[in-house]
Amino acid sequence: MKVDKGILSGSSFFEISQVWNPKEAAKLPSRTLAYIGDAVYELMFRMEHVKNGIDDAGRLHSEITKKVNSVAQAVLFDKIFPGLSEEEQAMVICWRNAKMPAKHGAGTPGEYARATALEAWVGYLFVTGRSEDLRKLFDVAFELLGVA
Repeated sequence: MKVDKGILSGSSFFEISQVWNPKEAAKLPSRTLAYIGDAVYELMFRMEHVKNGIDDAGRLHSEITKKVNSVAQAVLFDKIFPGLSEEEQAMVICWRNAKMPAKHGAGTPGEYARATALEAWVGYLFVTGRSEDLRKLFDVAFELLGVA
């Protein structure tokens, strides 16, 4: 069953009420930014799937776990990274090269590192109020990874 998109119009994107200073936000540990970015990333995919008619929690979980994992996020990282400015690439590379935990999720260590950098980038964009950049990123993500 498709949900009337008018009901959810504008609800699949949210913004922080008070943006953080970009220089201060960039000083946060990569895993802290990734922690925030992970929540934003997953919520955006959940909202987009619900908006597109998935209202069964089991199916929703099944669809989301295909897109919110280190392998899928590494694919998205590879797609968006070349489009970043040199300054942005330098920040993201720093986050990608940050120390990883001994145990990590599915995928290779390289995929996990790129996924963490992507999540840190999402977190950074969110806390600094770069809503338009987040929208563009998620447009690419939804097209690349698909939304059922």
